[in-house]
Amino acid sequence: MNRRAFLELGGLAALAAHLPVPVRAEAGRAAVAPAAEPADYTIRIGTGLVELAPDRIVSATTYNGQFLGPLLRFEEGRRVVIDIHNDSDTPEQLHWHGQFVPDDVDGAAEEGTPYIPAHGTRRIAFVPGPAGFRFYHTHVRAGGDLHRGQYSGQVGPVYIEPVRNPGAYDREVFLVLKEFEPLFTRGGDVPMDFLAPAGRVAALEEAGEAAMRASLARGMPRGYEVGYRLFSINGRMLGHGDPIRVKEGERVLLHVLNGSATEIRSLALPGHTFRVVALDGNPVPGPREVPVLWLGTAERVSAIVEMTHPGVWVLGDLDDDDRSRGMGVVVEYAGRTGKPQWA
Repeated sequence: MNRRAFLELGGLAALAAHLPVPVRAEAGRAAVAPAAEPADYTIRIGTGLVELAPDRIVSATTYNGQFLGPLLRFEEGRRVVIDIHNDSDTPEQLHWHGQFVPDDVDGAAEEGTPYIPAHGTRRIAFVPGPAGFRFYHTHVRAGGDLHRGQYSGQVGPVYIEPVRNPGAYDREVFLVLKEFEPLFTRGGDVPMDFLAPAGRVAALEEAGEAAMRASLARGMPRGYEVGYRLFSINGRMLGHGDPIRVKEGERVLLHVLNGSATEIRSLALPGHTFRVVALDGNPVPGPREVPVLWLGTAERVSAIVEMTHPGVWVLGDLDDDDRSRGMGVVVEYAGRTGKPQWA
């Protein structure tokens, strides 16, 4: 697996703050951003409150004091200048996931990108590409700290407008799937007999207990998984955010990002199918109709949904437990009212 799949970095030193940073040119993509040149975007890394629901407010490291981070729209081939302020107490990285950019600005220390020091600033400039749905996120290693790294609220969508866009849709909707309040758990969602007949479960459990006792005797820690208490789409739990309002016959292009640190997610809309046109921002050679979207960590799917089944529906995860704890959003047709339906 490559570094982007694991969203990790190793450590190096911090860079001095407050001065514009020359960016090494690579294939004409990067250049020095003069201090007098206005920034196209400003990103501030800091702690903020995220209101998932009126009675569910969590503290997280965020971009510009919000989750999700602001949508950044770039033009393919047009150079951009971005100021990044680290208002936190620890060095940070801002990684441009899925883009071909020089190491200086990539946002990964193991590739040579300098850290943004605590309470420091870095100015970067690059030519975005390739076109399509990308995103930006932290690239620091969380380790055992579930408030750090990709467990935090540091996720933001990027869309790089292609030079030529066929526009076979009426409008776009960006959706970021994300869990909050991570915790260490023992066990997990996978049943003991997932890879073995039911008759072997007792033997597996006995062997597992023996192995655990042996590991503890050697001073090794018990094994844990990471679970989550709260789930959201675009930073709101199901039923507590604005619905996606649509019209019958409308073609809606959904750009879906799984911003999780660990979870594989599913997404379905009763009575509708998804015509997948891009994976991880890259157009697929043969678009396919599917009833469910499956997304690994950091994966993106762009899919067109034709709104031909009027009603008020839940667009949500197939897992009843995760959906009941927030992993969903309401899709509401014009002129339709009532309780959102899940089938």
